[in-house]
Amino acid sequence: MNEVLIITGACGVGKTATARVWAKAKQGVAIETDYFTEWIYDDSLERFTREEEKLVANLSLVTAKEYLAQKMPVAIEGVWSPYGLSLLHSGLKKKAKNAKLKFVWLYCEISENHRRDELRVSENQMKQRVDIVSQQLQSYHWENYVHHIDTTYLTLPETLAAIESK
Repeated sequence: MNEVLIITGACGVGKTATARVWAKAKQGVAIETDYFTEWIYDDSLERFTREEEKLVANLSLVTAKEYLAQKMPVAIEGVWSPYGLSLLHSGLKKKAKNAKLKFVWLYCEISENHRRDELRVSENQMKQRVDIVSQQLQSYHWENYVHHIDTTYLTLPETLAAIESK
């Protein structure tokens, strides 16, 4: 059975590292939607619009479908709103009918977000966006199919174990 892991969260919670390690362990692929979205953000630090999130979700679905057709597990990571996750949820239900889907929101304490952000090379640091995105994600109502995992005190192996236990 094909597996699909969809991860959302603010910068510094472990989305990319988790997606990469999960995909490698499953002999699959990690789709990092930052490559789809890096052109969407501007100096205002605003999140992208619903139309843009829909575009990124559609790009993710098309990409995932191709890998799933090759029987490869897929991890899709990005900063998703409930709207984006609902698009992925319904799209994957249609395009990957037999796939095992798991949706996860990773989060951590804001001080830990900042500490992890400062570990990045300077051109990849999110700085103020850490607060903006973290607050935005905290304000959302998440659907029941989205598992919540606090990574503040978790190592990467512990985060993966928490995901597998869901």
